[in-house]
Amino acid sequence: MSKCIITISREFCSGGRDIAKKLADQLGIPYYDKEIITMAAKQSGLSEEAIRQSEKRRTGSLLYSLYSMSQELPLGDQVYLIQSKVIRELAETGPCVIVGRCGDYVLRDDPNCLRVFIHAPLAYRMNYIRAYAADERDSVLENIIAKEDRNRAGYYNYYTQNRWGDASNFHVSLDASIGEDVCVEILKAAARAFEEREGI
Repeated sequence: MSKCIITISREFCSGGRDIAKKLADQLGIPYYDKEIITMAAKQSGLSEEAIRQSEKRRTGSLLYSLYSMSQELPLGDQVYLIQSKVIRELAETGPCVIVGRCGDYVLRDDPNCLRVFIHAPLAYRMNYIRAYAADERDSVLENIIAKEDRNRAGYYNYYTQNRWGDASNFHVSLDASIGEDVCVEILKAAARAFEEREGI
C-alpha cells in the first residue's frame, strides 16, 4: 500500500470503527480516529475534552462565521478547521485509514483518497449496541442510535457541501451486516484496485 488514504464514515453502531481498525492492521498502515483529537489539541492549545465536546455541537453557518470579521470564530468552527489541517497533514505523510471528522470531504480533491461509507440495518446495529448497554430497553437503544445518527448528519451537512450518507459522495458504500471480515476483504481489494488505476 504505497499511496492510498482511506477515509471511513459510518452510521452509529454499524461497526465501522472496528472495520476501519482491522483494515488498517491488515494493510499495515496507520489508523487515525480519536488520535486526531489529541493532535488537534497539541496544535491548537485547546484541551482534548473541549475538542470532543465541540464535535457534538455546531453553530448557525460556517460561511457566515468565516466571513464575519467582527468576532472570533466559534469553538466548533475552530476545531473543524484545526482537525481538517491535521487530516491533510496525515494524508501527506503516507497511506493511512482516517475515521470520521468529514475526512472524505476534507480530502475530496486528493486523487489518492478512497472514500468509504459503512451502514447497517437497525437490527444489526441494535445487536451491536447491546454489547455495551445490555440492560437498556429496545426503545431507549433505538433513540440513542437515531440521536447519534442525527448528530453525525448534522455535523457533516453543516461543515460540507454534501449530504451525510449519500452514496454518490463515496467510492464504496458497504452494509456491515454482510460481515466485518467480508467488509475488510472488500475494502482491501478496493484499495488495491484504487492504487492500480491508470494515470494515478
